[in-house]
Parts: sequence; structure tokens; C-alpha cells
Amino acid sequence: MKKFIYTLSALLTLNMVSSCKKFVDINTNPNAPTIVDAASLLPPIEAGMARGIWYDSRYIGQYAQIWGSSGANNVWDEEGYAPGTDSNGEMWRTIYFSLGQNVTLMMADATAHNKLEYLGVCYALRAWGWQNGADIYNYMIVNEAYDPTKLTFDYDPPQAVYAEAVKDCRLALQYFNQAIKADGITGMSIPLSKGDYMFNGDRSKWIKFVYSILAQNALHFTNKSTFSADSVAKFVDLSFASNADNASVQCAATSSTDANFWGPTRGNLGSFRQSDYIVKLLDGRILAGAAAQDLTADPRLPLLLMASKDGAYRGVTPPLGDINSADPNTLIPAFAGAIAINSATSGKYLFNDNSRGVLMTYPVLQFMKAEALYKKGDISGAYTAYINGVTKALDFASNPPIGASLTGTQNYISVAAQNKYLTGPSVRQSAATLKLSDILQQKFIALFLWNPIEAWSDERRYGYDATIFQGFIKPGTLYPDNAGKQVYVVRPRYNSEYIWNVPALKAIGALAPDYHTTKPYFILP
Repeated sequence: MKKFIYTLSALLTLNMVSSCKKFVDINTNPNAPTIVDAASLLPPIEAGMARGIWYDSRYIGQYAQIWGSSGANNVWDEEGYAPGTDSNGEMWRTIYFSLGQNVTLMMADATAHNKLEYLGVCYALRAWGWQNGADIYNYMIVNEAYDPTKLTFDYDPPQAVYAEAVKDCRLALQYFNQAIKADGITGMSIPLSKGDYMFNGDRSKWIKFVYSILAQNALHFTNKSTFSADSVAKFVDLSFASNADNASVQCAATSSTDANFWGPTRGNLGSFRQSDYIVKLLDGRILAGAAAQDLTADPRLPLLLMASKDGAYRGVTPPLGDINSADPNTLIPAFAGAIAINSATSGKYLFNDNSRGVLMTYPVLQFMKAEALYKKGDISGAYTAYINGVTKALDFASNPPIGASLTGTQNYISVAAQNKYLTGPSVRQSAATLKLSDILQQKFIALFLWNPIEAWSDERRYGYDATIFQGFIKPGTLYPDNAGKQVYVVRPRYNSEYIWNVPALKAIGALAPDYHTTKPYFILP
């Protein structure tokens, strides 16, 4: 696996703020800047967001059964973890280091120079970190996180972390609205565009991104008495209006250091194999039924997955690995990212070297709205959002975000193929036939590759219910420390917590061997 390396400017930024607190904060270097231009800080922060998702997706994708290991009895396929390592700890690093003090420095510059829109971005970044962190880790360090006088840090309860995400969203909206009121610019702002590789300085899209975080936050409390389907629908409606609004981060692809994590140049997918679950979702066995399978293959199937040498699509069931390895014709191949389509440095779908790192999309938000309205009993409204989700998920796969633009021109799937699928048995043709499983499994497909974290959150919210996630099969062998229970949280990052912050871990029970099976706050009644 090739090592991901930041650009020089990113390394300088990260090194400046993640060195030993005791030295940097107490012994100020007169030759080092105390105020750094916000525009120079934002690119490495945005790169860090994509990096966090990419790195931990490898492991969480195995939990969610999007893919699995080629070898049998892989610890992640068994829903376990790797003790004494930072594996599956990148999002922790992202929140506290890649964002961390970098965002604090952005805030300092934005406050000193009245850059209201950059303050909006700062709080949007913080909110994104808290929301994803709470979903993954449950307990997080919030109140003491950036206190330079401390070397150990107490954890805050998960409800406080989610509340912090909402608070920061509100502050982000406040500052964006103040910026718009001050100069009348609702769209692209030149000062913001200097450092923004996500939305190219478009304030309106940043505002929509903030509402996507609020929608995700509200949806994840479906099991609680306070759940509000109307709030989810409202936030979704205020968020992305089409795939042109999707949140994604630029990948220049000048070398392996700035290429997309899933592209062929980096070669990070060689040991992974597509899951049996995703194969059955795309070939029609689950959504249409085995009898209609040959008529209903999803047109995304050859884009997202790889066929064996005999032309059939197969996937692994955890933790068995590739049990077909004895026959080269039935061997499950590595992912599409390892296969060149147009040239030595080009792949397909989001497997291109210059595919953007996707953080949120319009179709996924539509599926959020569909689920919320379905649970409310507004089946007609849920169906409308469901059809929007399926239609625009097909459009996204046909034109994934490539290069410097937010929309591509690949046209991987013809209009005819899309229409055939939309009118076929894998897609419900009326509100009366819509089921919750239809919504969530189409969302699972739409999340494929770019966000296993949200897919895993959905599975956990419903307790891995096989009547909703109909192809998900509990691993035949679970990791010994699980004591027969399935995984529900990720342990805090080893090197920053289990080495330096043990008393705080003990207080939340994170020293227990089966801590990763603890059911998180967001799924509890």
C-alpha cells in the first residue's frame, strides 16, 4: 500500500499545530507566525477531511459489509479491531489534528480581519467533525479538546458532542448570513475562493453543506422519542438541490501524493474484495428477487464492481475471504481501482486518480428525507424522495465528480439504461409498494465506496436487522473479544489515547476488551 503524503504546505501547517503542546504553547517562537492567513490553512484541512474518510473506510467498510478481505478470518471481517495500532483511528486524527488547531488558527485570522465567511467555514468544519466523530466513537473530547494547558483530557458524553455539532452549525449559518448581509454576495466570494477546494468560494453551497450536517444529525435519532421527521425533511430541503451542490474535495492527481485514495496509481484496494451483499444488491437478487435477476441488473454493477474471469459477479462473505481462490476462473478480483480503463492512470466511477473525495451528495440526502417521512407515515412524500434519490444516484454514478469541477462528463450509464432500471422491478413503482428496506438499501448503494461510515450508522440504528438489510449476514465467526456481540463503536485512537490518556478512557469503560460492542447513544431509545 502506498503511503499518503500531504503537500508541502499541508505538512508545514500540520507540523506547526500538532507538535508537543507543552513546548509550542509555553515557549512562543518569535520567528513563527501567531496569525496565519485563513486561505492558506483551508486546503490542507479539506484534504484532511477526505483523508480521514478514506483511511478509516477500509475498516468500517468491512464492518458494513461493503467489501471484505481476500483472506479468511480477517480481524475486521470478524467485527474486531487491531490492538496496539492506530488502524481505524484516522478520523480521530482528522478531528483533533487535521482540523484541530488548524481551525482554531483560521478562526483567529478570520476574527482579527473580520472574515465572516471564513468564520462560517470554521464552524461548519467543526460541526462536520463532531457529527462524524460522535457517530463513530460515541464519547469524544469537546470541552477540553483545545486547552493548551492540559496534557490529558476528559471525555464528554455523546449527547454533548451531538449538541456541539448543532451549535456549531447554527454559528456557521449565523456568520455566513452576516457575510451575505454585509456585501450582498450569496454565491461565489473571491476571498473565500482563494483557499476553498470544496465549493470554490460559493457561500450558498457552504450553507447547504451545513444543512446537510443538521439533516444527518436529526436523522440519526430515529430511535428516540424526540425524533422529528419534519426537522429532517426541512434540513434536507434547505440543503443540496441537485448533484451540482455535492460536497467533494479536489484531487489534483499529479502524483500518488495528491491522487484519489481509490485510484489505480495509489493501489490501495488490492487486498479488498467486493462483498456478497453489494453484489446481490446490484445484480437484482435482493431488490427484484432471484426469479427476475437476469432482467434487472443495476446499470451501476460494472462500474462499481468487478467480474470474475468467467464473467460472473461474486463477493466475499465475512470472514471467509475468497473461498473460490482454488479456481482462477471464479476468483473474486480486486476492485476496479486497480484496473486501468482508458490509460495507466485512469479508472472508472470514483476509481479515477483525479476523482474528487466525496463527503455528501444530493441523492443520499433524499434517502434521508425518504426514511424520515416513511417513519412519520407520510408514504407519498417518502416515495417522492425515494424516487429522487434513486434517479439522482444513477445520475451521480453516470457523471461522478472528476477533476476540478463538481460535475463530470463521463456519461458512464446511458439514459436508456437508467430508464430501464427506474421502470424495472428493482425500483418500487408506487408508494403503496414502498418498504423501509427499499429506501435504506438504495441508500447503501448510493453510499458505495465514498462513505461506509454513514452506511454503518444506518445498519447500527436498526441493529443490523436482516429484514431491512436483507443481504447482510452476521459473520460466522466474531472476534474473540466481542463475546458474541456485534461491533457498534470504534475505539479512540491508540497512540493519542491508550498511551497518554488512560484515566479518561477508564472513566468511560474504554479499557474493556469488548468496548467496541457498546451500543452508542445515537441508536438508543
